[in-house]
Amino acid sequence: MHRTVQGLQTPGQRPVDLLLCDRSQTATTPTDRAPMPLQNPPELFDQLVADGFCLVADLLDPDILSRLRQTTDQLLDAQSEEKNDEQRSTGSMIDVGVHPIFAELVAHPGARSVLTALGCLRPKWMSGYVISKPPQSPALFWHQDWWGWNDPSSYTPLPQQLFFMYYLVDTTPHNGCLRLLRGSHLQRHRMHDEVPDAHTDELRRFSDPDHPAYQSLAEEVDVPVKAGDLVIGDSRLLHSAHANKSDHRRTVITLWYFPYFELLSDGLRAAIARPREWTGWDDAARTRVADLVPIYSGGAAPVAWNREPGELLQ
Repeated sequence: MHRTVQGLQTPGQRPVDLLLCDRSQTATTPTDRAPMPLQNPPELFDQLVADGFCLVADLLDPDILSRLRQTTDQLLDAQSEEKNDEQRSTGSMIDVGVHPIFAELVAHPGARSVLTALGCLRPKWMSGYVISKPPQSPALFWHQDWWGWNDPSSYTPLPQQLFFMYYLVDTTPHNGCLRLLRGSHLQRHRMHDEVPDAHTDELRRFSDPDHPAYQSLAEEVDVPVKAGDLVIGDSRLLHSAHANKSDHRRTVITLWYFPYFELLSDGLRAAIARPREWTGWDDAARTRVADLVPIYSGGAAPVAWNREPGELLQ
């Protein structure tokens, strides 16, 4: 039987002393609507470090949820059949740079409040995608998203990169909720070796339904959510999603943040701070996220892109 996030117990001892946090220097911006206080941030922080994920309920209000649904539905309806076939397992991979509403989400006051409460030191943001599983679509493959495994910091409790997942509909195992392997950001699991780099065309196309990347595992944890909840996870965490067996699309917007950007190595910062273009954003959208854009002015060579953890992950 699958376990769900609601049933998780948080152990008392966490390696949080290894995380260098400065809660006084997180960037913030004035807002017209003050975010709700985050409940029990120490417990959420501890779970994020030890388990690799945590959940914040009711972060998005009905207004932005409605506007995000309308925008994402328009983008998804415009996708070609070719694109749908390329992402049969994933569903879609639409860059958030195509529409200015996503800048509003990147710099959302609730997200800033969460980052502050979790002790993130001048966090930065890199990218994001609209990931939507169509009705009656297959499971997402098991994978982890960290690409900096050549850097020694990848094998420490410090989360180099976090995903913020905003689900736009209530999500359960029936319609494709997140499933994950708790603690796999710090401990090796057999899926690391069975699917060393899952981001392949074959897996995205669901070419072989019997591939181990799609299998259900006894130890997996389901993370059902309500629309507007926020799931935060370490990019090193092995995760996937159930098949969408419903008659409606299941859409999530995933954004990637670097909670401790200035504590990362020069090589990682050089790789992260590469120039980007958001072709669908106006000046107001770019200004909204300006303080979250990573900048590196040193001379270090970027860490080579590598999604396969080495032998140091035991």
